[in-house]
Amino acid sequence: VESVASLFSTFLGTVLRVPSEVIKQRLQSGIYDNLGEAVIGTWSQDGLRGFFRGTGATLCREVPFYVAGMGLFAESKKVVQKLLGRDLEPWETIMVGAISGGLIGVSTTPFDVIKTRMMTATQGQPVSMTMIAFSILSQEGPLGLFRGCVPRFFWIAPLGAMNLAGYELLRKAMDRNNEPSVQ
Repeated sequence: VESVASLFSTFLGTVLRVPSEVIKQRLQSGIYDNLGEAVIGTWSQDGLRGFFRGTGATLCREVPFYVAGMGLFAESKKVVQKLLGRDLEPWETIMVGAISGGLIGVSTTPFDVIKTRMMTATQGQPVSMTMIAFSILSQEGPLGLFRGCVPRFFWIAPLGAMNLAGYELLRKAMDRNNEPSVQ
């Protein structure tokens, strides 16, 4: 149930977030100087479709990130608990969440790179994930798909700590509060 809910919420959130991501990427890369220029320029070059450029790559990044992230966190927690021979302390859960989130961030970096290149590609020209991926591979080699993975690890690790570990710790706290008290 959690995975299906995560899948649907990730899909919906991504589709709603992509237009602002397109505008942000175009402003950050210097294609446009201000918000108004970015909105008008995107509309005039590509129409409504331009605001959704990179949606497929974004979904290929986001869905595995959230679904696999929760699985990696759960399995990593089990491994660490087994190594330590005990339940994890809250700070240890947070560390496992940070490392799990960072590793999932690195593993989804190729789709992040493709998404960024799609969103900042020459406007008015058709682009696809395949075109961008082959372009990167032929011009930069396989490591080109992992450009920026180290900063991405350190950017996403705190999110993993908050999202993955935060969810776990909050759930445990709520379970403790719902236990009947013995008098």
